[in-house]
Amino acid sequence: MTICRSKITTFSIQNAPWLNDRLPLTLFPDHYTVTLRPVLEMDVATSTYYFHGSSSVRYLCNVSTDYVIMHSNNELTYNTPVTIKDNAGNDFPIESVNFVAINEYIVIKTTSPCEAGKMYTMFADDFTGELGDDLTGIYRSEYKNEAGVNRVIAISQMETTGARHTFPCFDEPAFKATFDFTLYHRSDQGFYAVANMPPIMFQTEMIDTVLWNSTTFDTTYVMSTYLLAVTVSDFLYEPATSTAGVQTYIYARPETIKNNEGVFAAEVTPALLDTIATHYDIPYTLPKSDQMAVADFGAGAMENWGLVLYRETLLLFDENISSVHDKYSITQVIGHELGHQWFGNLVTCAWWNEIWLNEGFASYVQYIAVDGVKPEYKPWEIFIIDDLQIALSADAYSNSHPLVHPEGRFSSITYSKGASFLRMVQSFLGETTFTGALKKYLNDQAFSTGTHDILFQHWIDVTSANGLTFPYPLQNVFECWSLQMGYPLISVTRITPNTIRLTQEYFLIDPNDSPVDTPGSLTYKYQWYVPFTYRGVSEFGSTTITTEWMGQLTQPTNYFSATFTNSEDYILGNIKGNGFYRINYDLDMWGKLSLKLKDPSFKVRFINRAQLVDDIFALSRSGRIDISLALDLATYMVNEDEYIPWQTFLDAMTYCEYMLGASPIYGDFSKYILDLVVPSIYADLGWDDSNTSDSALITRGEAIDAACTYGNQDCIDNAVMLFDQWRNDTTTIISSTYRTDVFCTAIREGGLAEWDFAWEQYLLSQNAQFQSSLRYGLSCSKDAWVLNRYLEYAMDPTKVRKQDIQNTFSYIARQEYGKYTAWAFAMNNWDRVINQYVVSMAGSSAMSSLLSGAVRRFSTIFDMQ
Repeated sequence: MTICRSKITTFSIQNAPWLNDRLPLTLFPDHYTVTLRPVLEMDVATSTYYFHGSSSVRYLCNVSTDYVIMHSNNELTYNTPVTIKDNAGNDFPIESVNFVAINEYIVIKTTSPCEAGKMYTMFADDFTGELGDDLTGIYRSEYKNEAGVNRVIAISQMETTGARHTFPCFDEPAFKATFDFTLYHRSDQGFYAVANMPPIMFQTEMIDTVLWNSTTFDTTYVMSTYLLAVTVSDFLYEPATSTAGVQTYIYARPETIKNNEGVFAAEVTPALLDTIATHYDIPYTLPKSDQMAVADFGAGAMENWGLVLYRETLLLFDENISSVHDKYSITQVIGHELGHQWFGNLVTCAWWNEIWLNEGFASYVQYIAVDGVKPEYKPWEIFIIDDLQIALSADAYSNSHPLVHPEGRFSSITYSKGASFLRMVQSFLGETTFTGALKKYLNDQAFSTGTHDILFQHWIDVTSANGLTFPYPLQNVFECWSLQMGYPLISVTRITPNTIRLTQEYFLIDPNDSPVDTPGSLTYKYQWYVPFTYRGVSEFGSTTITTEWMGQLTQPTNYFSATFTNSEDYILGNIKGNGFYRINYDLDMWGKLSLKLKDPSFKVRFINRAQLVDDIFALSRSGRIDISLALDLATYMVNEDEYIPWQTFLDAMTYCEYMLGASPIYGDFSKYILDLVVPSIYADLGWDDSNTSDSALITRGEAIDAACTYGNQDCIDNAVMLFDQWRNDTTTIISSTYRTDVFCTAIREGGLAEWDFAWEQYLLSQNAQFQSSLRYGLSCSKDAWVLNRYLEYAMDPTKVRKQDIQNTFSYIARQEYGKYTAWAFAMNNWDRVINQYVVSMAGSSAMSSLLSGAVRRFSTIFDMQ
């Protein structure tokens, strides 16, 4: 077929409203009616897939204007002129229609201005767009079914700007409206449509001699465009229902549902939904909460209201292939997305600069949800390594950003620091006040938007109503943590036998780094109001926790007196790990804490053991403590049996391994680690997964990973043996606990035959989790030409899905043998990487992630050049 561009031109007038990258507040959408017909067969003449659409939007004229400005990506082709009618159905004449590419606007000039307070409707009766594979807007995904036949389906991803690729709309989060959707699908292909709301009407229609079915869905609640979801597929589903009667279907490729891979998600999803609804005493709003696993999906998951979309790895669980860690991740991610149904969907950030109000809250609520459904997973303990430590690491650089940030970044700061900030606020406000204020916030702002000021005022009001007082204005307390990046390093120094001095400074991990001014730091000068908790070491075993509030340096709260039973006593800070700060003790205290850790009778919680390890290695990296002190303290690990401290220690060692991988002291370094790992968790847990608890399985995986990575011969021999057994008989199952390590070790120790066999299995596999293990293992080759060939394969979307390109680069770059290969490939194939990957994966931020992965091992002057 032939597609012709409509008569839309590009124009600009200085100071015109279409030159602003934010929509003017002159018009507000009220209701959309949208029809989409994705054609799931390639147009032979153009070798392109297309979708057809029509839409209308009823809008309120808020301020009289003769311009109708809304979003429309230039990929949309208008085959008939757009029209406008007033509320009485009369034509409202149009003078011109223009397209402003830079802001993706369609600008309609009317012959007369609209009347404030009146409703109008804009009609786009016939438009066409490309149904690309770019993972944005409405797009196509492909998979091979059980018979090996390629199936093409239609999926959508609207966040953040995908809706404007799909139909003309007011595509900003605050411009909420209701929606009526109708989706068409051919009647002879076994396809059906799923969207945000339940279907209410099915019809059949002949179009261009082809019989099409159409599904019309119930009207949505008031919602943002980025939360829309439209799909056409042949998926099957696993049904479930919450105790509150909410329908939940787990949709996925037919063979995965037949293989019962949706059963686990169907088990936990209704329970997670009920847990969140009960916690906030606000019922889930919609009649359904469907979850769908998609083979091609750029985000990990997307919280579309009523139809949440996921990568297959984060929703499907195969008892024979998936790991305990997969089960936890699936539960956590579903909890995160369902948390969004309240924080993000019901109440939405007013603009992307406040995206932490969506993502930070969802990252916090997921732990509440998992704790209510699977407390045996000990989610609040996992929080320490999955969010708190991640955020502390990311926020220790001058290129970090505040929670409230003009660019609205989807970063670990937004997610993990957001969650850590909320956890800290909960710890000092108390659960009753903290959650009571959130209930009121959700009810007050329902079907509308929120800002940090509105949120903070709810906390302040409920705090006052509950009779709580604090030494500093809460508005300042909240702002110093949310409006400036970074966090404080609290230095603890004994100045008399019974007096401790606390001081704070902005912690930057690079000793040559300098603070960067932001609007928030100009106000708060990179100083914080800190709820410092501590306990005397002699008080361990008791429940005593003391809190001292630190103010800014101009205020006399940087000292406090602690009464000790003897002059040898000292303190341990941040007792429950709720505070978002690091602690540097004086050398005497560090020495005593190190000795205590090596004493098996010392009853300090493993959360604090992990915190001490994390802090001391971060301090050594920043040059504040000699690395020998950190390495000495960590020798206590030979007696450690908990997963959280081990993960913390091994994460710290990963950075050291990156820096020392090619140095002459690497042998000594690896021996240091093996001397801690092998006689303890590796020897204790071994390779036998039978009759093992989930926590032991996860710790075993870490032990084997460390032992094989750092060269333990017993580990290497076992891994090679298991790989050979699998190679000789592919029905042999390698435990998911250490499958990735087996693949990596055997390929690193082997040659081309091992690599080619693993690649063949990758292409044959239809399980995304198994493919993920293989994709990492394939990166472990020592041969540069093999890795270059692997990167070439990764650029071919018929071999490696676009969503997996970044991880493939990162996997190669994190290997000592692959760091230069990955970097050189990116530099030598810049245009290809941009066109094949970055354009389809959220632009410059995607390229930044790819390149940062490629240089993570660079550590020398040569590397920097």
